[in-house]
Amino acid sequence: MRITYRLLMRGIFLFVAAILAATGPVLAVEKYSDPSSVNRRIEQLRKSYPSAVKVHKLAVTPGGREMLMIEIGQSGTAVPAVFVGANMSGITPVATEAALSLATRIAEDPLHTSGLTWYIVPVGNPDAYARYFNTPLWSDPGNGRPFNDDTDDQTDEDGFNDLDGNGIITQMRVKAPDGVWVPVEGEPRLMRKADATKGEKGIYRLYTEGIDDDGDGEYNEDPPGGTNVNVNFPHLFRNFGRRSGLYAGSEPESAAILKFAFQHPEIAMILSFGQTNFLLSPPQGGRKGSFDSNSIRVPQDMGRMLGIDVSRPFTMAEIIELVQPMLPAGMTADESLIASFLGLGAVVNPLPEDMSFYNEISSDYKEYLKKKGVTAERFDPAQPEDGAFELWAYYHLGLPVFSMDLWGVPRVKEEKKEGSGITVDDLGKMSAEEFTGLGEEKIAAFLKENGAPAQYNASMVMGMVSGGQMKPAQMAAMMKQMPKPGGNGQKADMKKGDPKESALLSFSDSYLEGKGFIPWKSYNHPTLGEVEIGGFAPFAGNTPPAAMVDSLMDLHIPYIFELVKRLPALALTDVKVTDNGSGVYRLELWVANEGSLPFPTAMGKRNKVPAPAVITLEGEGIEILSGKKRTPVAVVGGLKSVRYTWLIRSTGKRTITISLESHQAGNDTEQIIIGG
Repeated sequence: MRITYRLLMRGIFLFVAAILAATGPVLAVEKYSDPSSVNRRIEQLRKSYPSAVKVHKLAVTPGGREMLMIEIGQSGTAVPAVFVGANMSGITPVATEAALSLATRIAEDPLHTSGLTWYIVPVGNPDAYARYFNTPLWSDPGNGRPFNDDTDDQTDEDGFNDLDGNGIITQMRVKAPDGVWVPVEGEPRLMRKADATKGEKGIYRLYTEGIDDDGDGEYNEDPPGGTNVNVNFPHLFRNFGRRSGLYAGSEPESAAILKFAFQHPEIAMILSFGQTNFLLSPPQGGRKGSFDSNSIRVPQDMGRMLGIDVSRPFTMAEIIELVQPMLPAGMTADESLIASFLGLGAVVNPLPEDMSFYNEISSDYKEYLKKKGVTAERFDPAQPEDGAFELWAYYHLGLPVFSMDLWGVPRVKEEKKEGSGITVDDLGKMSAEEFTGLGEEKIAAFLKENGAPAQYNASMVMGMVSGGQMKPAQMAAMMKQMPKPGGNGQKADMKKGDPKESALLSFSDSYLEGKGFIPWKSYNHPTLGEVEIGGFAPFAGNTPPAAMVDSLMDLHIPYIFELVKRLPALALTDVKVTDNGSGVYRLELWVANEGSLPFPTAMGKRNKVPAPAVITLEGEGIEILSGKKRTPVAVVGGLKSVRYTWLIRSTGKRTITISLESHQAGNDTEQIIIGG
């Protein structure tokens, strides 16, 4: 419910902001901007900074909305660029606000465009994002393309229905013999799946709020909305997925981004504002694919050619070592060549060399948050889905990709109550008066520590002891026979339900006046009979109150400007000329990467993208005896240098211009004089 985030008391906001350590001045934002307002704000930014800001219409969505991109800085492929894609799924309003905030800060300060261009798309899925501002409120990442989800003879005919008329689509729970859900113990508003292995039987079935509009026995299985733009990218694209689209890049939104990226080789880094956070939780491996570089089976015919035993698997490094001596001079065996040679599948996990910088930057970011005073723990952000924008940018473009989700539900801090300090042996030595004198709180803690049955609460046990029905020594003897808690620990945790839902409910109760969760209410459903309607409000779990946005931006956006300082930056250093006699000179220089990120990433090296930098020698009256006039610079590690040498013949005093050119890592020029 949008009112959930717009009508919060200022005191609630300040308390929550303190918990999340969002520093800086509080500039209250009254509401999130809908797609039309976003485009108006983009145009206003262009008018305010006409010499720095350009606006491009990348696409028109199936729903008829314009997807705009902001360009800030120097145009052209000679200047490295950062591409920012925000709210690709359309269900994270705070991501759009972050992109607009970033664009404004860049435009306001020329230092942010010194030798750098920014391309910023504030809303990658405008159609889905528009739903946040519609009534009834519901969350779905599908864009405006009609799609027949249930493959019948109608399209978008069985969507959600606001049965209780509160303007919000939530859930329905109905008691059923084949139910699989039960209320969470101690918090019946929440639901969890019954554990049949523990003898539990489900009570409820859950549905999204609505009716069976098309009479096929299913509920809300074909709502309006087609493709989730954020799973419509090529890497690990899911054919025939419900929201993945007809093919990778089938949507105008994703196709425009794909086309733009390939037309702009100067893009050196990708930032994504959405549901993942590679700064807090670096990209994870463990995906199962057809290609595992640590266990490769070599076909028999190729094994005979290589003279190896194919009964065992080989690592990529072992195969490269075997193949290299067989290749022509000047040809290098690398992972890409071997993968093509053996017909291996796509890489599905980040390469170890890249994980080293991801982990380093993650540690740095966490230290940054710590220095900003962030102490509250939050739940781990999501990992990207197959076909996601982030995955495509890393695996296909070979670029360093960093993402932010900007806000997450804070974990509930469990109060650490002091233990009873009593052992069962202590209990056996107590008199009745000593036992009851411990007090109800300490006795309750003792009973819980020792796994006493729930019906034996402190008040009841104290009454039994003071009334003479049981002596402390008898109770101690009974407790020694009882199984110790520990085996039940898992069961107890399971009965608490989803910890993130519990935390979200607590957040709603404490800071959102309870508006993040709609209480269950009875409703007479036309086909299901008596049901209850309620549950979490859409967007409650990923969208902070609008009044928190400015403080969150003040916390997170400055780190982005620190992050881009890590971009690879190539430079010519230590240029040296040695006279070898007879008009022959030895030219030596180093290409240094002054950024901490490698040029390129390990994935870029494997894919042979981006294009290498090139060193060019220009000069009249010289002859290059050793080396090349144009020399590619393929790989330079972060804060590393690579040496290059040439032998040059000159008949007299000559000037040589040495140029280093790169789309993504800058340019440099040196002039030297040889001969004479």
